[in-house]
Amino acid sequence: MIRHFFPVGKEGILRREYSLRRNKEFRYVYRRGKSVSDKYFVLIYIKTKTPHLKVGFSVSKKIGNAVHRNKLKRRMKEAFFSMLNEVSKKSLIVFVPKESARNLEYTLIKESLAKLIRKAGLVEIDNETRA
Repeated sequence: MIRHFFPVGKEGILRREYSLRRNKEFRYVYRRGKSVSDKYFVLIYIKTKTPHLKVGFSVSKKIGNAVHRNKLKRRMKEAFFSMLNEVSKKSLIVFVPKESARNLEYTLIKESLAKLIRKAGLVEIDNETRA
């Protein structure tokens, strides 16, 4: 049995339909997307018409060896998927960490990603909050 370890908070394992996997998909977002950044991360996004969220995490070799890159990627995934319900489902998103994000704690990663999502206007407002 093969298990995929993509945390999604309370919902369990991340399904493949939520992830950008192919090089072609990443290139499309890089070419057509808009970007916002802060001290630690760059968020590249495209707002789409179809209600289908896809997200990718791209960590450069500048961050460190494979152990450091994968650790940072796991933390980024956990931070993003803990706030999955707040993100607009009509978007393609790629997160790219800067070198300054190398030794960040989970709480700072989560705060930074949340700030970038708000800055990009990708926060989905529920009908219950409007009323």
